[in-house]
Amino acid sequence: MPQTRKTLFGPFWVLLAMLAAGIFWRSGSMLGSRASARSVAAMAALPRVLVTGGNKGIGRALCKQLAANHGFHVFLGSRDKGRGEEAVASIINEAPLCDGRLGLIVLDAASDSSVAAAAQEVTASNSGDTPPLHAIVNNAGVGFGLSLEATLAVNLFGPKRVCDAFIPLLCPKAGRVVNTASASGPMFVAACSGMQRDVLVNPAVTWEEIETLTQKALASPSTADPPYGFSKACLNAYTMFLARTHPTLSINSVTPGFIDTDITRGMGATKPPEEGTKAAIYCLTAELEGNGRYYGSDAVRSPLDRYRGPGDPPYVGP
Repeated sequence: MPQTRKTLFGPFWVLLAMLAAGIFWRSGSMLGSRASARSVAAMAALPRVLVTGGNKGIGRALCKQLAANHGFHVFLGSRDKGRGEEAVASIINEAPLCDGRLGLIVLDAASDSSVAAAAQEVTASNSGDTPPLHAIVNNAGVGFGLSLEATLAVNLFGPKRVCDAFIPLLCPKAGRVVNTASASGPMFVAACSGMQRDVLVNPAVTWEEIETLTQKALASPSTADPPYGFSKACLNAYTMFLARTHPTLSINSVTPGFIDTDITRGMGATKPPEEGTKAAIYCLTAELEGNGRYYGSDAVRSPLDRYRGPGDPPYVGP
């Protein structure tokens, strides 16, 4: 977990750095613009995290907590520029410490061109010798009531598209990826059988096998009902594949829990988005054992083929 070095003269040097960066100067002249640029450059020393779907719900809460409480510089990914700008402004208003630690990246996980442009922007913003990113959080997703094709386009192929573009920007020895899954994934697997089940729980699964599974499901949608659960089960399988093919990175999936968001509205969820970030923060900051694992909302390892509730014993299988 990122640590802040403490010294006897720490506050003095922090004050000097703030003055040098022009944080106390707000008149908007060209000098102020240069000072603002220096302030942003100073923040480049913080580990940088991309959070897709960061403009609302759990993504917004995660962006705020990572920037304000955990020492990260956060790229808040938003499909819509206006909503993204509103989210950044409101977070900074609520938590002024996020000023200079939080920036908008326009990113639609379902669009090749949007993801490519976002990756170029993150790369261009990196002025140091360190890799542009420390971590990726694939949080963007859609919920119930959509077609299987539309659901997979965001919940499975979206994270793959983002990882294909952004994994090359990660530190090759310490980078992390967190995929936001759901308990609906293991519950879907618990109800399926045969080849479908074998693929979804196989630690040696290949992307070709996952893609073939989705093609068969699209040809016969009744075998992937509900689409949301199927998409999240596939995302867990993709997480295993990705971790196996990138063994020096820390790559895991999590469920945020039953949180009151746009996806669960009307279903009885009462917990606020701020309570849905525990597992993601754990996977971003903790010393983890193993790789390619799925964590419950209590940040405890959970099985891929059945539901494990918060507080239940951890899963200890393969």
